[in-house]
Amino acid sequence: MKPHLKQWRQGMLCGIFAWGLLFLAIFLYFTDNNPAQPAPSSFSFLETRRLLPAQGRQRAIMGASEGLPEGADARRGLPRRHPYGPLRVGPGDLRAWAPDGFENEDDFLSPQTGRTSQSALPPEDAAPGTSGGPEGALSARRARGSLGRLLPHGLRTCAVVTSAGAILNSSLGEEIDSHDAVLRFNSAPTRGYEKDVGNKTTVRIINSQILTNPRHHFTDSSLYKDVILVAWDPAPYSANLHLWYKKPDYNLFTPYVQHRQRNPNQPFYILHPKFIWQLWDIIQENTKEKIQPNPPSSGFLGILLMMSLCGEVHVYEYIPSVRQTDLCHYHEPYYDAACTLGAYHPLLYEKLLVQRLNTGAQGDLHRKGKVVLPGLRAVRCPPGA
Repeated sequence: MKPHLKQWRQGMLCGIFAWGLLFLAIFLYFTDNNPAQPAPSSFSFLETRRLLPAQGRQRAIMGASEGLPEGADARRGLPRRHPYGPLRVGPGDLRAWAPDGFENEDDFLSPQTGRTSQSALPPEDAAPGTSGGPEGALSARRARGSLGRLLPHGLRTCAVVTSAGAILNSSLGEEIDSHDAVLRFNSAPTRGYEKDVGNKTTVRIINSQILTNPRHHFTDSSLYKDVILVAWDPAPYSANLHLWYKKPDYNLFTPYVQHRQRNPNQPFYILHPKFIWQLWDIIQENTKEKIQPNPPSSGFLGILLMMSLCGEVHVYEYIPSVRQTDLCHYHEPYYDAACTLGAYHPLLYEKLLVQRLNTGAQGDLHRKGKVVLPGLRAVRCPPGA
């Protein structure tokens, strides 16, 4: 019996070993071919896998799922070369924005410098001699000054300061204020945080909720005084101005006009939705994954805006440093990992693209959360891109 028992045990061990090898082979096959797993990257400081389920829960933007043009969800790979060469720019060629900041003043930005532009007025405020409503207002031609001409030529370096909680205890304030121009976001304050974020503000990008929600005190807060204001509101992908004018996500037009009447000399711009969605196209064309048709974040809009105006842009804590935290904003006690990785905006994919363009030192990215980006005039796109 003993020889038979020994043979039986050996057979059982061999069988278990064979099943283990088979299971391991199957496991490796499926993990190597999992389409949901993002492509490997050098995005060292983000837990990229945490974004994927969040992206699936994103709120659909008004009308965004309708009428996406063919090729809008092109799934092109991320080339592993020098960041300037292989960048895919799609229909909204970055090079075309460089001379004056944008491809076309009327198409991309509604600039308000010294007088109220009729392109943002409600029907009752349409200019004399034009038909009421957006049809007449949008067709009215007015003398305008682009943001590129408003700011002094020769901005060498600019800072984009995100509102991320990771900027606390960074002691970056003096470095931030040393730049020629500084852009900040929404209601992010400087008072009380000067050591970490500085106190200089040149441009402030605000979303439409800032204008419409009383808790932000848009009408009386000093945050929105003595700076260049750039407002934006998510519109349908089709960028139909008339539809958007009649039904914005948040009605920014009424408080916008009121602010212009009270502060006629303050530069105040409204981003054209076409600009916003062309940036989304660029993100998608440089991403393997099919991303949700939700607009880019304010952070990404601000980065591209300053890249169009400055020779070099230093962005702080857009890609988190070693101080990474779930604290959403340095000035608010609210914690959510989605603020870093995105649950509505395509944040992860924006940040991967920004990291590809980074010309700064990896040590600065690690310690300061700082990336250094070239101005758009320095970006070289391949012919026919």
